[in-house]
Amino acid sequence: MRNQGYLVLINMYTVKLLFIWLSDIYLHHDKSLMPQNPSAWSAWNFLGTTNNGVCVTYWLNVLQNLGSTNMPFLVTLNPYFVPEHILLKWTTSHPIPSVAASKASLELEKIQGKRGIWFCGAYQGFGFHEDGVKTGIVAANSVLGKDCVILRNPRHMVPSLVETGARLIVTRFLEKYVATGCLTLLEEGGTIFVFEGTNKKSCVKSILKIHDPLFYWKVATEADLGLAYAYINRYFSVVDEQEGLLDLFMILIVNRDLNYSCKSKTRRGWWTPILFTAGLQSARYFLRHISRHNAVAQTPKNISRHYDLSNEFFSLFLDETMTYSCAIFKMENEDLKVAQLRKISLLIEKARIKAKHEILDIGCGWGSLAIEVARQTGCKYTGITLSEEQLKFAKRRAQEACLEDRITFLLCDYRQLPCYQKYDRIISCEMIEGVGHEYMEEFFGCCELLLAEDGLFVLQFISIPDERYDEYRRSSDFIKEYVFPGGCIPSLSRITSAMAATSRFCVEHVENIGIHYYETLRCWRNNLMQNKCKILALGFDEKFIRTWEYYFIYCAAGFRSRTLGNYQMVFSRPGNLTALGSLYTVRSDCS
Repeated sequence: MRNQGYLVLINMYTVKLLFIWLSDIYLHHDKSLMPQNPSAWSAWNFLGTTNNGVCVTYWLNVLQNLGSTNMPFLVTLNPYFVPEHILLKWTTSHPIPSVAASKASLELEKIQGKRGIWFCGAYQGFGFHEDGVKTGIVAANSVLGKDCVILRNPRHMVPSLVETGARLIVTRFLEKYVATGCLTLLEEGGTIFVFEGTNKKSCVKSILKIHDPLFYWKVATEADLGLAYAYINRYFSVVDEQEGLLDLFMILIVNRDLNYSCKSKTRRGWWTPILFTAGLQSARYFLRHISRHNAVAQTPKNISRHYDLSNEFFSLFLDETMTYSCAIFKMENEDLKVAQLRKISLLIEKARIKAKHEILDIGCGWGSLAIEVARQTGCKYTGITLSEEQLKFAKRRAQEACLEDRITFLLCDYRQLPCYQKYDRIISCEMIEGVGHEYMEEFFGCCELLLAEDGLFVLQFISIPDERYDEYRRSSDFIKEYVFPGGCIPSLSRITSAMAATSRFCVEHVENIGIHYYETLRCWRNNLMQNKCKILALGFDEKFIRTWEYYFIYCAAGFRSRTLGNYQMVFSRPGNLTALGSLYTVRSDCS
């Protein structure tokens, strides 16, 4: 009897609640049922009246991802007038609270949770989805015995008139630009833009969460620099925190290459902004860039801005050797320190260093090459840097290794070394990127004066394709603006032309190890994010960390796509039998 009474109570409650309300529904194109300001349109639009009537219009272009159409596809429930441009009409029913239903709802607690049964549904409210959610949360809290945390419900993004125009420019550009891969922009509030190409060359997908409509303005007016600014300032983020940003860059790169033609050779990067303000911004960045040219007086300032940030900071993403250049990996997931030591050993091998030699290292960093070359060969070593922080660290390191008698570090520009001093070997590892286009010839001229007649010069450097070099060097980009002021990545032909112009050097060996830089940068980025709390404790902020994260992933995409290379080159002079008497070979296990 107790069970029968229990079921009767349930049935009475259910019957009392089911008071039916019929709704007329129209599929149409009538914009008059939407907000007057198009920028205020959302997926779900409520229109209220003084008589408490309810009229709801759904924007199907957003809800069903229909994209832009000449006339919007709208669905309206219970319009106050028959809309124009009707495509379809039908009627459905909703339960609505009646007096009897209100009284029955007071009895819900008598059966709620009895025998482990909990009731929830839209019928406990006004029949809408959100009513079902609310009652479901109440039931869940009761079952769990504690309150659950509700996710933030973001407000619909309402861009200004200018931002709306910028959004239109960016979305129209992406519609034409994305020929392969899939890029999705997910705005706060629910608006979605999907750009998917028909070319099957790439299946890479990236989903961006747009938090601020300024994202569109920055991208429309500053292109790649605007994209960087937007990420650093959290105008957007990526759904896949591990791979999403890399995938974004890979989509931009592969579509840039697909769209590349004779007509597009004058384009800068992946996007050419068309607004007048973009020209002003480009001019501002360009003037700032040329003001940082690496004259003797300006170079220390450029170097200090990057390398003097904090030795503690660099130690939190570099390996134990404190080597800040491309490593060489022998296997997947190999320890970064092992890979860096392999690279250093390869440089030493290519330089054919012996104990009797005196070595000059232009851009010695934190002294990792100095320690290894002195230990492995017993030679005399001189390293130069323009970073005071690096100098202090490297000197302390040599002292701790008891190698002060063979290692000398100088705070010195390569142009200020006395030319009467000759070195048997010169090594420069990823320093020439800071020399600048205008000073390449001077750099090789100095090396010509400093290298002994039968000496060898080993150079490792990042490179950009020759076809992109001229436009690249005349403009600013993310790396020049945010990371290496005054920097200029050379092309391979720029290196050889500068060499030929001011030296008697000839190329004895070339190897591209750029394939290893992607893994190197991945390790640095992982270390950076794992030590985020420690970096913040040093006094740096979230924007700083996002800048460096963007930097590592930005570069990683360049190397992964083979847009960037990393060369090791060996230079000598004609007739150098002393250093190169035998066939020049390279260890196969290091390539």
